[in-house]
Amino acid sequence: MKSAAAWLFAAVSLFPCSAARADVVLLKNGDRLTGSVERIRNGKVELRPPWAGTVAIDAEAIESVATDGEVTVVMKDYSRLVGPLRPVSGRIAVQADAGAAPVPVDPLQVQVMLPGRVTERDWRITGRVNLGLSDSGGNTEVRRLNGDGEVVARRGRDRWGFAARGSEASERGSETEMNAVLALKYDRFIDERWYGYGGGTLEHDRFKDLRLRATLGAGAGHQVIESPALSLAFEGGLDRVRADYFGDLDERFYALRLASRFDWWLWPDAVQFFNNNQGFVGLSDARASFLRTQSGLRFPLRAGFTATLGLNVDWDGHPAPGRRSVDRQLVMSLGYRW
Repeated sequence: MKSAAAWLFAAVSLFPCSAARADVVLLKNGDRLTGSVERIRNGKVELRPPWAGTVAIDAEAIESVATDGEVTVVMKDYSRLVGPLRPVSGRIAVQADAGAAPVPVDPLQVQVMLPGRVTERDWRITGRVNLGLSDSGGNTEVRRLNGDGEVVARRGRDRWGFAARGSEASERGSETEMNAVLALKYDRFIDERWYGYGGGTLEHDRFKDLRLRATLGAGAGHQVIESPALSLAFEGGLDRVRADYFGDLDERFYALRLASRFDWWLWPDAVQFFNNNQGFVGLSDARASFLRTQSGLRFPLRAGFTATLGLNVDWDGHPAPGRRSVDRQLVMSLGYRW
């Protein structure tokens, strides 16, 4: 028993030593930081130390970086270097081949750095899904369900995105709300910032008297800012719109599509503000224009779970007879992101 206990103690005592291995960032002022190097982007190295959230370090303040494992560095010209980062004085360098001299890279020319070996055939997939539910009984009988989600897949110059949101509500067994919006879009990057896109949306809203409104079009986008703390993009293009109503009113027209997307971490890893806008301006009749917006705050919890407080506002310049132009929806939901 004593022998078994001794072996167990030795195994447990050795485990922290093996788990303690970490990437190392040496600063020019002599400070030595350890943790997990997660990304190099916009001239900054993102390090997640074991005692805090992600820390963004200006590359000009770094003397050297060393990683335990391989990383994939994608440059702005879409060339790739794969291998561990090695400590080369005053530079960030990748040892692409065993025994070969490390290849220095300019942090300002790095588009993104990812852990592990990521080939041009590998997709990087991120996403989120949120769900909100309320149910009241007794003197008040109201049930409401709302949800939204988004998946983005990126590989080299190609990016696919799918988004959906919808809600359903009833009061004392009578339906009071039923709507859904689906969107699919493909982006092809020309360089780091500019891209062309093509995509479409489907919308159904029984209480707008809208059986189905479909849009399909193409255009160009510009990623103005893309950093861990702040992201801003604008898009513009031409769409064909087809709207079928439950009544006799149907519409077919071309529209100018204008869109924006803004994400800003007010407090890193604590509170994120988001604002997405998508407007369609009728070219033959401006009254046929419509707009969809989503704004709110996201609060990361633990293990990828999030809480969201959002406001959705939809505006129709030419609603169906007897319907209002503006629909507003305040949503609170829990979700998961990856």
